[in-house]
Amino acid sequence: MLANPDDDFRDVAKSTAIQKAVRLMQAIAAANEPQQLAELAEHIGMPKPTVHRLLSQLEEVGVVGRDLGGKGYTVGATWLQLAIDALTVRARQPVVHGIMRKLVDQVQESCNLGVLQDHEVLYLERVECDWPLRMQLHAGSRVPMHCTASGKLLLAQMNAKTRQRLLAGLHLRKYTSNTLTDPDQLEKEFETIRNSGIAINKEEYHLGLIGVAVPIRRSDQTVVATLSIHAPSFRMSVETALSYVPLLEKSASEIAIETNL
Repeated sequence: MLANPDDDFRDVAKSTAIQKAVRLMQAIAAANEPQQLAELAEHIGMPKPTVHRLLSQLEEVGVVGRDLGGKGYTVGATWLQLAIDALTVRARQPVVHGIMRKLVDQVQESCNLGVLQDHEVLYLERVECDWPLRMQLHAGSRVPMHCTASGKLLLAQMNAKTRQRLLAGLHLRKYTSNTLTDPDQLEKEFETIRNSGIAINKEEYHLGLIGVAVPIRRSDQTVVATLSIHAPSFRMSVETALSYVPLLEKSASEIAIETNL
């Protein structure tokens, strides 16, 4: 039997206000760029007045925000903070910490689970190695995007327009002689990262520090976080870091499964 096109409309009409708001939020989150009212209404099959009312309510509490032009709707500050808080809770579950601890025991270097927040990489969880000489960081630490393995990986996965707008608003500080600050050079680096699925920090944030990061993906393959390790270059060369990628990818997959991403 063919589906009746009116069924979807009736289903929407019978939905609760919360269900409608969630559908609207899902449409905004799935879009590669800010969406206008008409686009959202058409995508989720709701009348424009209903979508406008929901958007106004969500915008009032910061769940939805406007783009710079004021016409498109995107994820708001409150929504972003809720997402970070939810990921933080999951990242600090004993099972996730255990996966990271096992990885650290295998590679003998410190491990980080990072996400993007406020134009920086936020470490939701970190497990330290036992070496006395290591970079002293902790869960909750923030590092730059353009010169760290995790940051470059997260930037590489973004929509090109979103990435370019973000980079245009950043102070691309040159931390070392290896730091990439030219937008064209960075774009070439991002293309390499997308092709390989990994990112390398070759002493770009601190001289003598090497890092490698892999993505943690949602079930739809969207990158939501990174798993990385870093170490002094005298202890871990770029070649050694690359040899650890299969272990990193296995751990990242296990974390995605355990956190039901």
